[in-house]
Amino acid sequence: MSIINWKEREKEQRRNDIIDVAEKLFFDTDYDKVSMDDIAKEIGLGKGTLYLYFKNKESLFYAVALRGMHILNKIHLKSLNLEVDGIDKLHALIQGYYDFTWKNPEYFQMLCHAASNPSSLTDNEYTKNFTELALSNIQISAKILEECMVEETVRRDLNPTEMAIFLSVIGNSIMNMDPVWKITLEATGTGNDEIWEHYLRFITPAIETKHGLDLYGAKNDDEK
Repeated sequence: MSIINWKEREKEQRRNDIIDVAEKLFFDTDYDKVSMDDIAKEIGLGKGTLYLYFKNKESLFYAVALRGMHILNKIHLKSLNLEVDGIDKLHALIQGYYDFTWKNPEYFQMLCHAASNPSSLTDNEYTKNFTELALSNIQISAKILEECMVEETVRRDLNPTEMAIFLSVIGNSIMNMDPVWKITLEATGTGNDEIWEHYLRFITPAIETKHGLDLYGAKNDDEK
């Protein structure tokens, strides 16, 4: 290995070490409460050295969030490449997203923060890659919905890209629900699993043409 390659490899390892430390801090502390001083101190680097790798805290935040976005992108690609009907791909994608939020809650919270921050469109390596992957996920979702439309298992009067965005926005809102609404639902005996199950019962008949759900019988028992 040449000296140049060795130095590049060492530099990349240092960059990953910094991201690892920043990840721990961002997972444990609110974004606004983490500073570049904190990160430099935690990893044992001078602040000036840290800025050689990341120009600001936002850039480092997105370097961490990008890891979560890569996991989510793999879920989208896996669903798209399943050798099943489009509607089963859609169901696999929705389930994969739900599993992601529970298995990776810290990444999910970072993605929610990033998605609500207009600076995600600023020009630096990590925010650019983050935005490209987010767009790729929407495009994959839209492609799956297009397959469903061809099969006539999903309504065809809506634009698939719009529908993909609607599903993403609603899903994110459900899984990142305002604490007040969550407490209100929990007081009625509706826990996290029930919230997601009821969301699916709500959204499925809105988009699927052959859902097979009984939309009235379950609520009419008291009328018998």
